[in-house]
Amino acid sequence: MGRIITQRLQAETGFELILLSRKSQADKNFIQFNTEHNDWKKLGKVDVLINCVGIIHESRDDEFYKVHVEVVKSILANRNRIGNPRIIHISALGANSTHPIAFLKTKGEADELMISNPDTYVLRPSIICTSENMLVQKFKWLLLMSKFLMNRPIVPKGFLKTRIQPVMPVDLADAVCKLCTTDNEDRIIDVVGKDKMSFKELFALSDGSKKIIPIEIPKSLVEPVTRNFISVWFPNLINYDQFQLLFNDNVAEPDTLELLIQREVHSTLSFWKKELKN
Repeated sequence: MGRIITQRLQAETGFELILLSRKSQADKNFIQFNTEHNDWKKLGKVDVLINCVGIIHESRDDEFYKVHVEVVKSILANRNRIGNPRIIHISALGANSTHPIAFLKTKGEADELMISNPDTYVLRPSIICTSENMLVQKFKWLLLMSKFLMNRPIVPKGFLKTRIQPVMPVDLADAVCKLCTTDNEDRIIDVVGKDKMSFKELFALSDGSKKIIPIEIPKSLVEPVTRNFISVWFPNLINYDQFQLLFNDNVAEPDTLELLIQREVHSTLSFWKKELKN
């Protein structure tokens, strides 16, 4: 996501960009920077700070609270040292400090911290349509497995009804570009695409020449296996937070975003048809 925003800023603005990454293995154009241990003064005076830091699953080194909340606390604590810039904070659609899912809860806590300070904006994108996206990869895996099950993939009951509203990267990037140079009445903006779709409808987009007919089994049978076995031993396949997110609708209205970027948001149907083609 950071690369996408960077490319759009370079194409649409004349800004001088300083690209920071928490990880040493980042692109060579990025500078490794630890918000807790590095000296913020070395960044100089900054006009706009864009925070894209986030994780979708926890690891031994990265916990949701540490990455989502503590990074924001560090940014706000050091804001004056880099010229008191405007801050554009990338969150997640559905973020809420009281949410039972840790990912959305910590995102919500970070949003509240950010928005309690002046000249800050929070963008809450839905699923961003890139080939590397977690949902795209897991749907491709599910479709691959279905080929060995005579196009009868097994899914937990309720999964097919979950509704999502993915967004094309350019819509998010254009929102960031606009907020870099203009004020906006709404400081928390949901970033969603044109199409609301269920996971059942996603399967239909991937049908090709053979119809896929998912077989539902009780969620109560799948949940404990995911929580106690798969999350522990195969977290890269799916962890428990990701499993819970699959049963949470992720939709909103695009009106506020369209007012900001001064155009209609894009449809994502062609993206899904291409990515999920059999």
